[in-house]
Amino acid sequence: MNDTPISQMIETALSKIRSVADSNTVIGEPIRLNDDVTVLPFSKVSVGFAAGGGDYSGKKPETADKNHFAGGNGAGVSVTPLGFVVVNGNDVQVIDLKAPVAAAASAGDNNISKAIEGVNTLIDRLPEIINKLKGLKKKDAGDTEA
Repeated sequence: MNDTPISQMIETALSKIRSVADSNTVIGEPIRLNDDVTVLPFSKVSVGFAAGGGDYSGKKPETADKNHFAGGNGAGVSVTPLGFVVVNGNDVQVIDLKAPVAAAASAGDNNISKAIEGVNTLIDRLPEIINKLKGLKKKDAGDTEA
């Protein structure tokens, strides 16, 4: 790009966006669970960007020795986790976070499927567990005040 103020502004903003939305954001770093199992997270990255600006002469254009620049830009980056690729020895599975139970059921009866099913069950029961813990905390607080 050339060296106008608007191009400098755009280049600076885009370099910051590039650092956030790089290839490691889409395909995450491999997570080694043990010698046989490796998990690769993958995500969808969406980026929006707008910029604008212009030169103006100031309040008294007849006495201004040069034009002034006014500009602005804005950007948004959204990273949405989509799932995981699980490599277990020679077996490769894709776990879709939009339908993890269906993916686990179709994957068969193995340790990975059981772990996913257990995590999903825990997530479903989390509000109930939190309420029980709050009840226990209130009960303990009531016992110590007496």
